[in-house]
Amino acid sequence: MVRRAQDEGHVDVIFPGTVTQDGCCRFVSEILKCILYQRQQLPMTYDQLVYSQKKQQEKHAGSRRPGQSADLAWRKCQQTMQELEEVLQQLEVLYSLSRVPRVLLLLGGSVILPKELYEINMEALVVASGDRCLRVSSCLRQLFRTLFVADLLSDTRPVRLMPTTVLVLAHRNCGVEWFRPKLQFKVPTRVKKQVISLSTDSRSHKELTPDWQDYVWFQAPMTIKGFNK
Repeated sequence: MVRRAQDEGHVDVIFPGTVTQDGCCRFVSEILKCILYQRQQLPMTYDQLVYSQKKQQEKHAGSRRPGQSADLAWRKCQQTMQELEEVLQQLEVLYSLSRVPRVLLLLGGSVILPKELYEINMEALVVASGDRCLRVSSCLRQLFRTLFVADLLSDTRPVRLMPTTVLVLAHRNCGVEWFRPKLQFKVPTRVKKQVISLSTDSRSHKELTPDWQDYVWFQAPMTIKGFNK
């Protein structure tokens, strides 16, 4: 599994049941946070940064004039966290309006030719509602256990800071306002793509394949700029 994931840049995560639309949003959000940390765009995990920010706020509240270097690092951290929080909040809005079968995370370079490209493919997920859906927490445990065993995101080489752009495939008439439609966008082919495919076990749940023809790419109007200490 590890060799296939690294050679092919592909990991399959097969859930044993249906998932909710909110669950799909959580999967994307947590993968985004993980990739930013694993690809050295954040100095620590998202949860650790949130905790660190609270501590820094308390420290700054009790200090009249923090040092210049500490103040600069604090502002960079705040900016990155604000950008990330904005993207996460807008993803929640989008998921309330449309199915989102594919999400692209583009690091560095340009939208046409990024340095790194990650795809979260959820076309084969069976989305439902109600008590019979799998718990999001158990799905997340399975997802990250599979990712870490496959070792898809690790790279010992140092990575420079890069902006991260988020693109989502959603229904053209979903009414989303924050994300910008990119009708002519084509997924870059000149860079190796790392794909995380999430699906529902077809042996236990059948669903008619949705028609994705009316779905188009939308791009977040801002990037998430990485930072380090």
